[in-house]
Amino acid sequence: MPARTRALLALTITVLVCLALYWPAMHGPFLFDDFPNLAALDSIDHVSSWRDLGIYLSQPRNFPGRPVAMLSFLLQKASWPDHPFPFRLVNVSIHLLNGVLVFALVYRIARQWLGSRTTPGSLDNSAYLAACLTAAAWLLNPIQLSGVVLVVQRMTLLMAMFMLLGLLAYIQGLLATELSTRRRGMWMVLGLGACMGLAFLSKENGILLPMYALVLDATLLRTNVQRLPPMLAWLRRLLIWPAVVFVVGYLIWILPAAWGHHDARDFTVGQRLLTEPRILCDYLGKIFLPRFGLYGLYHDGYVVSHSLTSPWTTLPALLALLCSLVMAALGLRRWPLLALAVLWYLGGQLLESSTVMLELYFEHRNYVPLIGPLMALALALAQLPQGHQQRMLTMLSGLWLLACCITTTLSARVYASEDHLALVWANSQPDSVRAQTYLAERLYKHGQSAAALQVIDKAAQLHPNDASLAENGAFLKCEQGNLTQADLSKLDVLLRTAIFDRSGMEGIETLRQLAAQGKCPALTPATWLSLADALLANPEYHNNGLASGFLHYQRHSWAVSQGNLGMAIHELEATWLNDPDAEIPRLEAKYMVSAGLYDQAVNVLRDVDYNRLPLLRRLLVNDRAINAADIVEIEKMRKTAEGRATGKAP
Repeated sequence: MPARTRALLALTITVLVCLALYWPAMHGPFLFDDFPNLAALDSIDHVSSWRDLGIYLSQPRNFPGRPVAMLSFLLQKASWPDHPFPFRLVNVSIHLLNGVLVFALVYRIARQWLGSRTTPGSLDNSAYLAACLTAAAWLLNPIQLSGVVLVVQRMTLLMAMFMLLGLLAYIQGLLATELSTRRRGMWMVLGLGACMGLAFLSKENGILLPMYALVLDATLLRTNVQRLPPMLAWLRRLLIWPAVVFVVGYLIWILPAAWGHHDARDFTVGQRLLTEPRILCDYLGKIFLPRFGLYGLYHDGYVVSHSLTSPWTTLPALLALLCSLVMAALGLRRWPLLALAVLWYLGGQLLESSTVMLELYFEHRNYVPLIGPLMALALALAQLPQGHQQRMLTMLSGLWLLACCITTTLSARVYASEDHLALVWANSQPDSVRAQTYLAERLYKHGQSAAALQVIDKAAQLHPNDASLAENGAFLKCEQGNLTQADLSKLDVLLRTAIFDRSGMEGIETLRQLAAQGKCPALTPATWLSLADALLANPEYHNNGLASGFLHYQRHSWAVSQGNLGMAIHELEATWLNDPDAEIPRLEAKYMVSAGLYDQAVNVLRDVDYNRLPLLRRLLVNDRAINAADIVEIEKMRKTAEGRATGKAP
């Protein structure tokens, strides 16, 4: 059987095996970040105009808003929020396609790299071996599971797809010497220009595409770069270096402003930089030593490094990182495969694991960075002379792949059930507030309020300054009829000093709804208002625009329920000042119209400071035109009301 046929058969089997492994997880629920990010699908009933599309795409607050990924979610709108399967089917399909692209990329690089390192007759066999091993290891590794199964991470999957297409196009321009200079330049522009743009519009990490190209150029393709015609050499520099310099410059530029500030996190940027080397080592342990129970979405309980010796693993991890970087830099020519593995992996972590104040730990951050180390190992194996040593290492690779398959299978089955997920994650992440809260939520939904409260109380002992745990504890006591005034007083004190947590502000909404139901004598509407005031008085929340805006909006909802129009409007104005949203002035005008205050309503809509809206909203939606149409309707309502008052037909 020809080498090509064998390789394509192996790739097909790998893709089918991966599909079978992921199949149980495809029937699981929406999880974690799916809800806040896919809630944009609720912003419109259907897309009937460019305005509707603009309103939908402008739901993210930050520019550019990842529009490519957002458009892909829109195609499954009919399945939201009750049917996750169509969303996950698309995710898994993209993952499988990406595996094929990894195969193609590694094969093209392997043929070039191994050309002078193997005998001519064995080149195809060696190149296909490297491509098959890399694609299989990448597709089947259990650390990929959370990035594929979490629906919202389609952003990462699409970004990776365009990155891989971009690298394939760039390498075509770099290596296809039989083409004209113009056509080779077009391939480079397509790869590092158009594909980078699409990758960036799927997720901001797409801007790292030129960095991956630079790593390949500096390690495996150095000779080919040196042979470029002058015009292509300059074009390559223009396509690669501005993006690389921009990323590095940006990371350095934000460092002084972030230094010493928590930025709504329970760690500083300095502590983050000390912690990330440990996390990178942890990632690598999960990648190369697959074990069931280690993988998941909730890692918020990861211990932050406060100094080089606290915890003690901080210094060894940092030294390992620095030593690997030095070895890679010094060994670009002598050890190109080592340099490829190190620079590709660390370069791929550059945005999400350095000075940007994101959360510390997410497994999906390895989705593209993982390709480099796997490719380097596969090439190292493929360049060995065909014989006993290569066969033994190939067999060991097969056993490792089998371990990956077993671990992925067990983990994927857990994703099929919320209850199993809650139990596994709570047991494997005892310090994670999210994991313990998720378990308590599942217990509560099964009518086990007492058991849920025990979980919350135990977690609260480990995290005594966490607002969400305290709020959940109050909620569960309220449901059981055990909430006392002393509990509320204790909660009031805690909310004033609690560390910032998004769940802490969202828990206030849950308590407001509970208070409005009147089922809990201790938690009255007036008591809830004092709790909201306590959290709003907390500097961690008061100084955070998103949190402050959310809390003022909750106070507005309370005022509406109490029939207090003045307070409702005042709180909406405070919401607008802290977290501007285009619908707030229209809601304010609606309340004024209901009170017969037509002039005030018109003035609100006319005097809106549109510059306060997020840039993405201003670019995609003409809110001034929407308000103008609303003003016309208000004038009609005024005439109707005046006609009724005078007894004349409008």
